[in-house]
Amino acid sequence: LLQKLESSEKRQKKLEKQLAQAGVAVAEDIDYEICLRKVAEIGKRMAEIGGSDVTHPDKDEQNRLREEYFKLEQEMEKYNNALMLTDEYQAEQDRLEKKWEDDYAPGNLEALIKLRRHMPVEVRNMSEAQLTTEPTPNGKYLPMATAKKFKRTNVLQLIRRDPDDIVRMHPSTLENMRVTGLTLTERRALYEHLRLIGPKWKDGKAEKMTERKWTWYNMMKSNFKENLASWQRHVDQYGPPGNHPYATRDNPNEGCPLMGKQCPLKADKLIDYDGDYGFPPDAKYEVSEVKKADADDPGAKAMQEALELMKEKKANERSEALKKHYNGKLLQVSKANGSCEQMDDMMDKMEYGMMKWLEDILILGDDKSKLTEDIKKKEVANFTDVLNDCKLSILDICGRSGMQLSGKKGGESKPDPRSIVECCLAEESAEAFEIFTKFINNRLKQTEILDTRIKSTIDMLNGLMTELRERNVKTIADLGGERLPPSRKIKTQDEIEKEIKVKIEKRAAEEAAAAEAEMGGGGGGPALPGPPRGGLMDAIKGGRGGGGRGGLLDAIKGGRGGGRGGLLDAIKGGRGGG
Repeated sequence: LLQKLESSEKRQKKLEKQLAQAGVAVAEDIDYEICLRKVAEIGKRMAEIGGSDVTHPDKDEQNRLREEYFKLEQEMEKYNNALMLTDEYQAEQDRLEKKWEDDYAPGNLEALIKLRRHMPVEVRNMSEAQLTTEPTPNGKYLPMATAKKFKRTNVLQLIRRDPDDIVRMHPSTLENMRVTGLTLTERRALYEHLRLIGPKWKDGKAEKMTERKWTWYNMMKSNFKENLASWQRHVDQYGPPGNHPYATRDNPNEGCPLMGKQCPLKADKLIDYDGDYGFPPDAKYEVSEVKKADADDPGAKAMQEALELMKEKKANERSEALKKHYNGKLLQVSKANGSCEQMDDMMDKMEYGMMKWLEDILILGDDKSKLTEDIKKKEVANFTDVLNDCKLSILDICGRSGMQLSGKKGGESKPDPRSIVECCLAEESAEAFEIFTKFINNRLKQTEILDTRIKSTIDMLNGLMTELRERNVKTIADLGGERLPPSRKIKTQDEIEKEIKVKIEKRAAEEAAAAEAEMGGGGGGPALPGPPRGGLMDAIKGGRGGGGRGGLLDAIKGGRGGGRGGLLDAIKGGRGGG
């Protein structure tokens, strides 16, 4: 026992030395009341002296005061550290935090309801044009400024995401969300929506990825509290909204002297959420395509865990490679990580956009009468929205490579500071962008739409991408490396179409099976008299009466068997040619 105690004492001394060398003072065990009294006394004396650079006519007295101030700083640190470790201090902090939550909870909930009344449930999948041109549920039209805010400050879109989906998000998705320019009302609404998620991340912060999400949440909460404190101080001094007089030339010493958005109250009204646009004020969320693993399904759980592990491993490998390239310079590594995540995000947007649009096109079929002017306008608006997002990302990526983006064309480019990881990811982004723009150009030709803005944007971005790819090849060669294995599978249009067709067939088969179970033997009652009704299952199988052999895809295209109604006729069970 004595040997163990001696060993523990030695270890403790070593740890204390290490902390001292690192400039960390070891906190002492001092009573809460003593710490409070000492902190107050020391603080009072420090205020009397005035500061570490205090001046005095008598040089000896000046030196004595400065020396005393230095000792007081050390004493303050000692008692402050000891104070923060006491149970009473932690309990007091918890009490203050709860009081803060309770005081501002009603205002936060009101802000969340206000934003929901302005925000469609599917805001993430709508373009700015759709948001402003489609009537809201109560017949109004969303202002352009509000639509721009929802799309450009995309962290607000979390308000229409299920909290369970947000908990599972990858940290880079959260870290890459644009948060600049948030008003106080928007910060209130976001905090209220994320409030119950934060503690979950805190409980799991021992895991590296969850710790990043907890750090992001803490940053959002800290910024919100700072903004709220500033707003509250201003209101306490000059009055609340509705009773907030402003200083005038005739009376400059009374009322708020701040002009424009310098005044916190006016800044909060840059986007006014007082109206009602008829969108659900309650917790209605976008339907998630990510299915949660069943607790009783070990296979699904194992697959989900494997995917998370693979994603984490890839992020760690990338981070290590960037640290090595930039010699551990944290700012450069952080910028490079941000650029990589931006490229990942751009490729995700392009792939998601193509999948959604191709599914709509396949369901629409070849019947040109269904391709109305409204549908054409929506397609163009969607293309423009994603292209504009890609444009911002591509300009950032090209700028990082040292390309000359402004001034006289053909001017002197800067050296390319990027790593092989960034160059290879830029190559993948260029390949994905080529597939994406080819799809848009073909679709515009197919629908006979002449949109010069889209064409000029694509031409300009393709020109930048060509130059970027040349720089990628040169930089990789200069670094003495070669192109890395792809970080993802870049899907072609044909591959995406094939996936969608399989998904449509599967969904239709499930719906048909459910319908047959209700109408036939599966419903629990006797089968109905008369000839059997094939409905959608016949369309899938190339069923009875119509002689069709093409299955659902022919039905979608209004194909063989005489059916002209496309998917709707197939669903209605139109036998023998609908």
